[in-house]
This record gives sequence, C-alpha cells and structure tokens, in this order.
Amino acid sequence: MFKLIKPYIPYWLLATLVGVFHIAIETAIYLKISEFIDQTIKFGNTDGFTRQVLYMLAMVAVLLPGLILGNYLRSGFVRKCIGSARRNYVRRLFAKNINEFQKENNAAYLSALTNDFEQVENNFLIPAAEILTLVVNFAAAVYLISVANPWILLIAAAVIVINFAVNFFVSRPLNRHNKERSAMFSGYTEYVKEVLSAFHIIKTHDLEKRVRDNFREKSRKIQNKGYLINKIISYTSATMQAILSFSSVGFYVAVAYLSIKGYTTLGGVILVLNAIEKLLWPVYAASDSIPKIFSVKSLYKKIEDSLVNRDEYPETRDYPGLENEITIRDLNFAYGGGEPVLAGVSLRFRKGGKYLLVGPSGGGKSTLLRLLRKYFLPQNGEILIDEIPLKDIRKDQYFANIANIEQNVFIFEDTARNNLTLYKEYDEADIERAIEMAGLKEFVSGLPEGLDTVIYDNGKNISGGERSRIAIARGLLNNAEIMFLDEPFANLDAETAAAIEKNILDLPGVTVINVSHVVFRENQDRYDGRYLVSEKKVTAI
Repeated sequence: MFKLIKPYIPYWLLATLVGVFHIAIETAIYLKISEFIDQTIKFGNTDGFTRQVLYMLAMVAVLLPGLILGNYLRSGFVRKCIGSARRNYVRRLFAKNINEFQKENNAAYLSALTNDFEQVENNFLIPAAEILTLVVNFAAAVYLISVANPWILLIAAAVIVINFAVNFFVSRPLNRHNKERSAMFSGYTEYVKEVLSAFHIIKTHDLEKRVRDNFREKSRKIQNKGYLINKIISYTSATMQAILSFSSVGFYVAVAYLSIKGYTTLGGVILVLNAIEKLLWPVYAASDSIPKIFSVKSLYKKIEDSLVNRDEYPETRDYPGLENEITIRDLNFAYGGGEPVLAGVSLRFRKGGKYLLVGPSGGGKSTLLRLLRKYFLPQNGEILIDEIPLKDIRKDQYFANIANIEQNVFIFEDTARNNLTLYKEYDEADIERAIEMAGLKEFVSGLPEGLDTVIYDNGKNISGGERSRIAIARGLLNNAEIMFLDEPFANLDAETAAAIEKNILDLPGVTVINVSHVVFRENQDRYDGRYLVSEKKVTAI
C-alpha cells in the first residue's frame, strides 16, 4: 500500500512540517505559561506582566493559520493520493487482456472504484496523513510531562501497552469482515446492474415482488456485515475510550499527589494538565486507526488482484502489416476449459480477399472472429500473419491496423463527429466518404447541428439502425487493412444493409471477414470465399 503515497511523500512531508511547527509553537506556549505562573507565585514579580501576556497571545495567534494550513495540506495529500490511485486503477484496468476482462464480473471493478477506494481513503490515507504529526504530538507531550515530573510517564507507558494489545486482537477479524463485505458489494452492484438492464422484462412479466425480495435480502446481508464491522470498531473504540478515561483520572490523581508532596510546582501541575490531552489524543487516534489500517490490507490486495492478467503471454514481435495471407492451422478452442467450440479448424484468408462466415447460433462464428481479433488465444494450433504467430504480435500495433464492426455498438455521450472519429483527426473528405458509404448522409443532414449535434446516453436519441451505421462508418474511417464484421447488418433494413455491404466489399486491398446470419443474394458472388461454421468445424460452401 506504500506505493499509494510514495509519489506524494514531498507533499506529505510539507504537511507534516507545518504540523510539527504548530506543535512546537503550542509546546513553547505551555512551557512559557508554566514558567510565568511559577515566577509570579514564587517571586511575586509582576514586572513585565503585560509584555509577557502579549508575547504569549502573539504566539497563540500564530497557531490558527498554522492549523488551517496543516489541515489544507493534509486534505490535499489525501485528495492527490486517492485521485492518483483511481486513475492508475482505470489505466491498469484497460491494460487487462480482453478475454480476462470478459471473464470478470464488471461489478468487481465498479465496487473497487467506489466502495473499496472509499474505504482505502477513510481507513488508510487519512490516518497516514496524520501519523507523523501524531507521533510528534505524543513526543511533545512526553517532553512536557517529563519537565514537570518524569514519574508520570509510567502511566503513559501502561496506556500505550494496553492500547496496542487491544488493537492486535481486533485487527484480524476486522480484516476478514471487510474482505467479505467488499465481495458482497461486488455481487450487490452486479445484481443492481442486471435488474436495471432487465427493467422492461421485470415489468412485463410481473417480477417486481421477486426482485424486491431479492434486493431486500442482499441489502440486509450487506447492512448486517457493515453493522458487525461497526460494532467491532465501536466496542474497540469504547474500550479504548474507557482505558483513556481511567488513564486521565490516573494522571490527575498522580499530579495531585505529587503537588501535595511538593514534588512539582503549580506551573508543573498546569503543564501536565495541558499535556495530558496532547498525550492521550494520539493514543486515542492510534487506537481508532490501527484496526482500520490493518483491515485495508486485504482490501487493497483484492483491488490489486482484480487487475492481474493471469494468462499473460509475452508479445515479442512488431506487426509488420499483412502482405500475403492470414493462415489458421489445426486450431482448437474452448472457453474456460469446457467443451471445445472449435476443433481442427484450418483456413486461409488472402490479403484483400472478402470472406463470409455463416452458421447456426452458437456454432462458433463469433468465437472464430474473436480469435482472429486476438481477444483470445487458441489452446492448440495457431493463427499466422504471413507465417508470424498472431499470439507473438503486440496487441496495440495489431489493433491499430484492424477495424471491428459489431452488432452491439457503444455510443459516447458526445457529438456525432466524435462518435464517428472516436476522437481521432481525419480529413473532412474522409469523414464525408465514410458517411456516404455507411448510409449516414440523410441522418447527418437531419441533425439540428450536423456533426456537432450531441448524441445522448449511449445513443438514446438515435435508432438502432443509426447506431449500426455509425459503427460501420467508424470502421471505414479507420482505413484498416483488415476489417472484421460481426453481424453488422442485424439492425438495418435489407435494402440499406445490402447497399452498405456492397460498399464494403468494393474496398480495394482491404481484407474483409464477415460473420453474418443475413445473406444478400445480390452480393454473394462478391465474396472470394464462403464458409459454414457448425459443429466445431469450418467447411467451404
């Protein structure tokens, strides 16, 4: 967890230095007050009384801006750390392999970015921001008490020993319960996502009561676990508060006894009374924070584990571009060690060729396309780009040279232009050409602000067909040398789809591999090869 704060240690040190300065001024004030009282009582000396009072008031005035600045810097440290941690998480999340991301439950990522990081902030970063200041505060209190009478420090030592003993016994169960609660939040988030996605099904099939009951049960479990954690923390805090209260009484009794016996002066008594709060507050803060800090350890490990690529394969080759053909040799593939989806598949796609893959639902068409896209690696056999194994080619370079057009299209809440270009720079002529070929000209001309019109909330204000054509235009704009199509025409009327398919098949030098259950007779002869994907095999038709 140290790497969370490592980049911001200078900021933390600055906040700590301000805190130490504040403590030093406060300590000097207490010493001055003690000295002032003893001198006044002992010698009855009132010379310079006003001057000394003004001097102490001036020192007190310095405390306020120091306190404000220290709090500001500590808050800034926490904000920078947690902001950096969340950005780093998202960056590493998008470094995951596509196949492993698809295996994971998205709720785990949502839970990490919300609930888990909130706990890291509250239970680790905030205490970490104050830890050195608390240590210095405690040291200053020890010094003040030792000036008055060192024997009182024995009580402080006993308080510290008891405090750490209690923390040791409660940290382990807290660790386990926080980990379990985080897992519950992941499942809860996923359930809420599913319910909201299936809203129309729930309404039309009278499933509201079942959903409410499930929601109530899941909420109850999370609340009960949270209640248990809070109860442990409350019992621990109450125990430590009781210990500290007894310790305060012990301090007062000790000071009174030493004063009666003449072992300390009135100034020393006041010095100890002022120092008690400075001594007990760090102990109390530590007793409250240490169990929480320990509880975050397993939570942070869970966050880190969610980012690990378990099937990491070293990619050592640059993508040289497709010169001759894509070759599939004796390919076998199964999801998660289950039944094979493809077995013994061998195919060739020459550069610039156009190929159609058809077959029954679940026959393996989309799986074959995912393998060609490098989303997954085959268990046996290989895919070659001009005799270079695809698995050896670096993903980022390969992805930059292929275009993916899919049935399920994500639309950003942004302008039509940015949704077409995906935030890349293109010549206006290229954009117009892609719009024309994708059949979007009428759609764009009908937008109130043309390409600068905002499309809202994943395409709420456009039709399914318009979404599909935007996806097609994206692929055409990319000028990729290989184009993979996965049911791209499912949401289009036959006439429009056939015209767009013809435009794609007429692209010179572009290798097109189209998975589709929709076959247009007028375009069949434009394909260089047609294949049936069924029963784990691929055969020419």
